[in-house]
Amino acid sequence: MEENRKPEKRSKVQRFFLNFGKLTLDAAKLSFGSLVLGTIIKGDISQSTLLVSGIIASGIGAIAGILIITICEEK
Repeated sequence: MEENRKPEKRSKVQRFFLNFGKLTLDAAKLSFGSLVLGTIIKGDISQSTLLVSGIIASGIGAIAGILIITICEEK
C-alpha cells in the first residue's frame, strides 16, 4: 500500500538552482537557433567561426542545464 506523501518543499537555494538550470537550457536552445541556424541562413560573418562557437555554446549550456536540474531534483 502506497503512503500518501506530500511533496517535499524545496529550499529557496534548491528552487533557485532548478530555475537556473532551466534558464541555462533555454539559453542553449536560443544560442543554437541564433548562431548555428543564423549562420546557415545568412552567412555574413565567418561561417565556420560562428558555427563552431554556436555548437560549443549550445553543447556546454545543454550539459550544464541538465546537470543542474538533475542535481536539484534528486534532493
